[in-house]
Amino acid sequence: MPPLKLSPNDLAPFADLGTSVEVEGASFRLTRNGSRIQIEQHDPGYAVTTSDGTVQRHLSAGAVLADTVFADLPRIARNQVILLAPQRIGGRPVPVSSKMNLIVGSGPALLSDGVPWNALSLWLSAQQKSQSVEGTDLLLIDGPAGVGKTTIVREAALLRAENYDGSVPLILQIASRGRVLQNISDLIAFALQDVRSNLTVSQLISLMRHGLIVLAIDGFDELSDPNGFETAWSGLNSIINSARGAATFLLAGRETFVSTEIIRRQLKSFDTNRDRLASLSIGDPDPVAARDWLLLQEGWDNELLSREFVEPIFVEDSYALRPFFLGVIAREPVALTSNQPPASDLLSYLVDVMTEREAQKFVEILDPPNGRESARKYEDYVGRYLEELARDLAENQSEAIAEDALDLLATVAADGLLPDDQVASVVQRARTVVFLANDQRAGHVRFAHEQLLQHFLSREALRSVGEGETPRYVRRNLFGREALEVFGHVARGREEEAARFLSAVRTNIAKPSRDRTNTNLAVLGVAAACATAPENANLRIQGVGINELHFPFAAPCGITIRDTTISVLHAASADLRNVTFEDGVYIATLEIDRRTRLSASMPSPQILVHPSGTTADPREIGDILAPWDGMKAKGGLDWPEGLAELLGRIDRYRTFWLRTNIDDADPQGRRIISHPDWPAVYEALRNLDLVTVKSRQASGVGSEFLHFRQNVILLECVDLYKVLTGAL
Repeated sequence: MPPLKLSPNDLAPFADLGTSVEVEGASFRLTRNGSRIQIEQHDPGYAVTTSDGTVQRHLSAGAVLADTVFADLPRIARNQVILLAPQRIGGRPVPVSSKMNLIVGSGPALLSDGVPWNALSLWLSAQQKSQSVEGTDLLLIDGPAGVGKTTIVREAALLRAENYDGSVPLILQIASRGRVLQNISDLIAFALQDVRSNLTVSQLISLMRHGLIVLAIDGFDELSDPNGFETAWSGLNSIINSARGAATFLLAGRETFVSTEIIRRQLKSFDTNRDRLASLSIGDPDPVAARDWLLLQEGWDNELLSREFVEPIFVEDSYALRPFFLGVIAREPVALTSNQPPASDLLSYLVDVMTEREAQKFVEILDPPNGRESARKYEDYVGRYLEELARDLAENQSEAIAEDALDLLATVAADGLLPDDQVASVVQRARTVVFLANDQRAGHVRFAHEQLLQHFLSREALRSVGEGETPRYVRRNLFGREALEVFGHVARGREEEAARFLSAVRTNIAKPSRDRTNTNLAVLGVAAACATAPENANLRIQGVGINELHFPFAAPCGITIRDTTISVLHAASADLRNVTFEDGVYIATLEIDRRTRLSASMPSPQILVHPSGTTADPREIGDILAPWDGMKAKGGLDWPEGLAELLGRIDRYRTFWLRTNIDDADPQGRRIISHPDWPAVYEALRNLDLVTVKSRQASGVGSEFLHFRQNVILLECVDLYKVLTGAL
């Protein structure tokens, strides 16, 4: 695309307050920082004359705006390097998978490159060269939490900043950083402050219009406020309209929220005649690639990878395959040599083994009497300390904390747990626990990953709400799908605390609320009810507006929803047949997969996200969500009701290992083991090699541990159907 010409609208944001841009023929005059500047158009380019008579010539309008007189992009590039370099990914990156789809308009394909941020940067360069006149390009980057979307965009921004020469645009990455969004302009302002730029939002839009800066909105699915997601979409529409010219946007988030269908519905500013839309889906590495990558890391070998409780972690669709968790596992080979059966989810498992190792480090450094007995106290201390830290960050809507404040939290956490003569030493050591990392701001510390923050915040919420308190972050923050997913798993591993939490929710949700208390207690209460699987959840949700509602496991009886608007209902791999939807329930977007089972009373959504894509066609939605009797599976397998119910529970069982000792199993596991058809199903699964069985002494009682095949949907398995029903 030929470069755009300079216009008064481009220069006006750079003029001093109270002054305007004067236009005379092909010349512009303005006052900037108290100095008069004249810009004259020549063939080719422009000549810029400052008040001291200095003349600089530039070949394009973009070069004029990028110069030190205006935006000073070289300085911003240098600051970006200083800001981002400490977070650089060293060594060989985790081999994630990627798929590029060109949705609207033509463009280049994503180049195959072992380094994903290199490939992204090259694609953006090729895309910019073929951009239409007055056209806007949008690239959606989607993928699950922990897959590396943020890392890829950040590393691409660092790559461009380090090699900046004006030939390609810089990438400005903005994110919520723990804040509740009021408008996208606020986030842009925060990002500009981070790179010590004096640019205003309106000046940045001028730079975007001329293709000098690519705006990357990270975690766009998290950008919502008490009005739901409307503010995020309206803010983006406004910026696209203002920056129209040669602007490029990157939107990173989950496909549920930033799907191409939703983009077309929500972005009224998108022009199909000149704008282009593409999507880049980031996926986990396959198990073989993950194993090969681990073998290149220090401390890893084939013997460790083949251990009985380690090997099943690296199967297709495992949480362990996400780059963040692979990175944590890679740094902690010793933690897995214990060969202990994992907890109900990988994150809790890693937190447990990492906490145990941190406690041992305290014992080694402090050498207290009765070291083994003291180790348990240090484990409790590390957990309480990180819970206090997570609460502080959530209540201040920040993702980092000053080291001085960190010391105070570490001291508070030690109260009542450790002897007074150990507190000073423990506090000094607390700064270096493996869960924390240095922030980009000097003297500040953050959690090594957002999901670690969510884990410890979930533990804190279970405890504080269960004890009768309503923390400030529950009253005003937002809980998205990832947070609710983590909360559900944490609640599943802490059954007694979760039961107290659910009891407190029932009491508090019946009271009127002027803030987000009832909304947040509702979504957290649903997750806790699914985790504890009571006979009757006795949870009534009424008269609230919910951004995201997530069912991490099968829903128990007793959840009723009435007069409620739900922006996004996440029902992938969930069983909602026991949920009662009464009058006044509106669902904007519903997400399902092949394992989903829906309630007969659930209203039809406006948008459906399903395994084959996204649709807003009411007739198509109705066909997909046609009533399913719970017994007839895909392929016409007509299961008896009891077997269908049990196999559905197993299909949706998300733990790595099921303990066959009913006293040690979690609530969802007990519902499987106690089912009358379990003995026959268990025998059939073993004979068909659909389950891995290990025997181990656990909790003082001999027990078998089962790991179900994750690549087989049992309700669709013909061989299993023949064995269990006697069908020929």
